[in-house]
Amino acid sequence: MVGIALPERVSGLLLKKELDYFAKALLEPQRPFLAIMGGAKVNDKIKLIENMLSQVDEMIIAGGMAFTFKKVLEGVNIGSSLFDEEGAAIVENLVKKAEEHGVKLHFPVDYVCGSSFS
Repeated sequence: MVGIALPERVSGLLLKKELDYFAKALLEPQRPFLAIMGGAKVNDKIKLIENMLSQVDEMIIAGGMAFTFKKVLEGVNIGSSLFDEEGAAIVENLVKKAEEHGVKLHFPVDYVCGSSFS
């Protein structure tokens, strides 16, 4: 715990409840099991995506990292949208792993475009 200057610090019951919930979801998931992954960089989430591919039935790739997948896999012109060069190098490998595990990947099919982000 941060921000508290005490000799002994512990996590609370809410954190325990969250950990119990995630353990159940990952160890005994209800099917179909769907994961929604988002964020800016594929590279930051490689381990998480790889681990989830062996557990989920389907995965939605959203957020900024979806543009990296779309550009690499479909040659989509993404303009000045987020593109993760390092992540791009592993996109095809992640898709291959998804196919090996029978995981269906979903990507955005439409976008809202603008000249600035504010």
